[in-house]
Amino acid sequence: MTKKLLVAGGTGRTGRIIVQKWLALGQRPRVLVRDLAAARGLLGEQPDLVQGDVRDPVSLRPALEGCQVLICAIGSRAPVGPNCPRHVDYEGVVNLVDAAQAAGVERFILISSIAVTQPNHPMNHFGKVLHWKREGERRLEASGLAFTILRPGGLTHTPGNARQLIFDRGDRISGTIGRSDLAEACLRAVDHPASARATFELVEDQAKGPPDWERLFAGLV
Repeated sequence: MTKKLLVAGGTGRTGRIIVQKWLALGQRPRVLVRDLAAARGLLGEQPDLVQGDVRDPVSLRPALEGCQVLICAIGSRAPVGPNCPRHVDYEGVVNLVDAAQAAGVERFILISSIAVTQPNHPMNHFGKVLHWKREGERRLEASGLAFTILRPGGLTHTPGNARQLIFDRGDRISGTIGRSDLAEACLRAVDHPASARATFELVEDQAKGPPDWERLFAGLV
């Protein structure tokens, strides 16, 4: 797995795990950050930090130059204002898709959310966050890019490889998943042929033990 990777949202709780796992593979990820000094405090000196903002399209093309893979782990932080779901989860994703198309990115991996097709879900009281995440998904799906859209359940700090997982399609399951397993699923999707143009939900199973990644991805075909 030798590819140049850009992580958008790499200073977030899930994004940091993605960065750490990529480093553990002997790769140096590029990370899109708004504040270089703050990012160095969180991520250290090993990642290639580039300054940019998903809400600023001009800043994204230089960040993606030479990258084959983009993992988008961004997420809104407030129901209104500059960091609201419309500006981040939708417009930010649209800007990344446009920049990825221009840069010739080979694979776009997007972390979305379970229940994005359910307009009456309580999470939509938070600035219509699920609605805007679904609109971001739609833009990626229509882009012509090779994409993988992961819709995790509620995110927890469960240790990685502690429980088996469920992959499903159709937005009909619910549950939780540890951030470490979500990050691992993103990285395994980079090269797995079954994940190309795949949208799926993922949650923890009750059964203990490490996930059978090959079986899970094969089930997407």
